[in-house]
Amino acid sequence: MVPSPEVRPAAISKGARGDALREIVFGVNDGLISITGLVVGVASSQMTAHQVLLAGLAATTAAVVAMGLGAYLSTAAQNQYLLAERNREYQAIQSNPQEKQQQVAWHYQQQGMAPDLASQVTRYTVSDRQRWVAFLVQQEIGVSLDHLESPWTSAVLMAVAVLVGSLAPVIPFLLSTRVSSALPWSIGLAMVTAFALGAVKSRVTDGTPWRGGVQFVIVAAIAVAVGIVAGHLFHAL
Repeated sequence: MVPSPEVRPAAISKGARGDALREIVFGVNDGLISITGLVVGVASSQMTAHQVLLAGLAATTAAVVAMGLGAYLSTAAQNQYLLAERNREYQAIQSNPQEKQQQVAWHYQQQGMAPDLASQVTRYTVSDRQRWVAFLVQQEIGVSLDHLESPWTSAVLMAVAVLVGSLAPVIPFLLSTRVSSALPWSIGLAMVTAFALGAVKSRVTDGTPWRGGVQFVIVAAIAVAVGIVAGHLFHAL
């Protein structure tokens, strides 16, 4: 029986989950850090709680739309690139099938297969044109054609992630009319969210949760410090 060189569904599923996790972590972290820095900066420039709230909500809306559209465009561009590579491989196989078959055999030998086994598996691979093309594309650029993502799914996932991260520093200003009361809670909630995000990310990636949490807290603390300094500088202008 010839071993199948095709990408296993489990591997595809893991790749999809990895991409989803990356987008969620990136989105939540981007929303959390940018809006925390902005809220702290505006609050430090002696603005009222209502003004801080408006600034935070406006920035959150802009971030959600911008990051969602960015995710849509980047995913669509990636899909177009993969499909273009697929078409190029189809044309190459059409014009020079012998050379492309030798390329498949070479890839298998580079993976450690004996020449006889590589030849046997190559015959299986090239017996189906779609499988042949998919194998060559994956070897050339390291991405499976089965792993095309939906641009709309990426956009919604990113937008929701940014929204979740952005709300953490804004919520206290929805509940209090005094900057002196809302700001400490805003910073504290941002730190807790940062630690939780880092811990979850590390747990999923088999890292140390507390270390991942501390790393994200440090990044959030830098955003707070920059916001405070910027707020005082702008207030002095």
